[in-house]
This record gives sequence, structure tokens and C-alpha cells, in this order.
Amino acid sequence: MISFKLNADAIELDEWGPPEELAAVTLEGKPIMYGIKLYNSGNGQILSGIYEVTKGKFKVIYPFHEHATVLSGKVTLTDKEGNSVTYGPGDSWFCHQGEVVTWDVKDRLRKTFFVVTVDQFGSIPPERIVQSVSRVVG
Repeated sequence: MISFKLNADAIELDEWGPPEELAAVTLEGKPIMYGIKLYNSGNGQILSGIYEVTKGKFKVIYPFHEHATVLSGKVTLTDKEGNSVTYGPGDSWFCHQGEVVTWDVKDRLRKTFFVVTVDQFGSIPPERIVQSVSRVVG
């Protein structure tokens, strides 16, 4: 078991570079990403850890399915239809692999992440992941 209970804000993170490292496009500012992988399935298809990003705005086509929970800071996520939701500490979201999302980070954001990358043959259906996450989250 990996616990985030003991002050996850104090965990030291490595610099991961600009959002372009995740095939994103920066729209405003000069955001820099930081993170640490706390679990890796070995083949890279399942990862879990802590991610942080500085102020800025960027658009990403999600390269994986992601469940995330905000630890500190705030972010507004906007989908390709223009629907926006602002998330703060304790809030969570789920994005599907291939989904287009614009991130607007007004200050430093830190979150936990659990990601699953599915190959082109869809070996793990997205609805199955959502069902599993729903059972765990309640």
C-alpha cells in the first residue's frame, strides 16, 4: 500500500520540464512540471504519484486515462466543448485517454495521480476503469 496521508505537500519532487514534455501546448506563461512516480507497473502502463505544475495555461490531449485529486492550489479544466470546472484541495476528476483538456493554473498546483495507458487495441476499456475508480472512491 502507498499512503499519501502523511503530508504529501512535503514530498520532494523532481523537475519534469514544461508541459510540452507530455505533448501539451503552452498557451500562457511558462509553466514547469514537477513530479515523482511512486508506483510503476514495470511496463509503464500503470503509474501513480504526485504531480505539481507552476502558474500557466496549456492544452493537452491526454496520453493516458487519469484519476487525480488536488492536494494544494487550484486549477480550472476546460474540455473541448468549453465546459469548465475549477478544482481545489480534496477535489478529484477523471479524464479519458485522448480527451482534449485546457489547464488554467492560477498558482502552483499539486495533485496525486493514477494513470493507465491503453494501447491502440484498447486492452483495458475506459468504462471498466471508471467503474473500478467509482467503487474505490464510493
